[in-house]
Amino acid sequence: MILKKGRAVFFLAATLVLFLAWQLAAEMNPICRFKKVTIPVNLRINDSLLDKGAYDLEFLRANQLSYYLRIMKNGKILHLVQGKEFPYDNSSIIPVKPTLRMKKNKAEKLLTIVFESGSHAVDYAMLRAIYTFSFEGE
Repeated sequence: MILKKGRAVFFLAATLVLFLAWQLAAEMNPICRFKKVTIPVNLRINDSLLDKGAYDLEFLRANQLSYYLRIMKNGKILHLVQGKEFPYDNSSIIPVKPTLRMKKNKAEKLLTIVFESGSHAVDYAMLRAIYTFSFEGE
């Protein structure tokens, strides 16, 4: 009897987790994709190392406050990284088209990628997200 209840609880919990993961994946809306972006350093992402080179970067929005960066090579998804919204202030200049900027801080060994959707974007105008990575070498 107890074994049957344990199986039922496990099944319900597993179903709930799969449902929530499916909902998150279904709600990721692509904002913009940049092809063959050169990453100038070896990035440390979680426990893996992404070699420097050319990658496709796709920016996604999961909900009102969640922004993700999908790093791909030859159509294969290598990493999905969550970023932070970086709101504009009154002195910010908003680009017209989607832009991507990288800034390398050699002292702290950080690479910062800033994505801006631009003022003329159809679905997601005037969004800005920031992604920070530690790097190795140089």
